[in-house]
Amino acid sequence: MPLTGVDAAIQELEREVKRVQEAIALLKKIRLQRVLPAAGNGKKARRLSAAGRRRISEAAKKRWAALRAATKPQR
Repeated sequence: MPLTGVDAAIQELEREVKRVQEAIALLKKIRLQRVLPAAGNGKKARRLSAAGRRRISEAAKKRWAALRAATKPQR
């Protein structure tokens, strides 16, 4: 039985749908490969101890005090 114009169009559209679905599946696979390594890069989060924070705070206060003293207007 020969295909009518409508039947041929339907078959062509079905082939196109299949190609699009395969392309989408491939792109999703690529996206997944790019996302997974970044999420689990193996680096452990670095933590700062209370003593370390205190040293940094004291050093910053000292620097700001020195800056304020150097720029203090003379009377």
